[in-house]
Amino acid sequence: MTLDELIQTVPIRESPQGHLYVRIDDVPQPWRKQFVAALQGSAFIAIQGETCMTPFAHDWDAWVRDQWIGRPGPTGLDEPRV
Repeated sequence: MTLDELIQTVPIRESPQGHLYVRIDDVPQPWRKQFVAALQGSAFIAIQGETCMTPFAHDWDAWVRDQWIGRPGPTGLDEPRV
């Protein structure tokens, strides 16, 4: 999977209150495990009806683009990030 494919695979959702988030269950492995590790110490949104972890979309965006300072981005993609 390429970086662009990974980004397109994970939908950004909006809560009834207008908060943008992602569902951990939408992130394919092995990146789900990597993202969960990077989330240690981060805040999550409590979304009524969601049954999995729901981090903020800006955390996903920073992580997937390897721009989250001090936290490693996704590894094992088919093409190098630019």
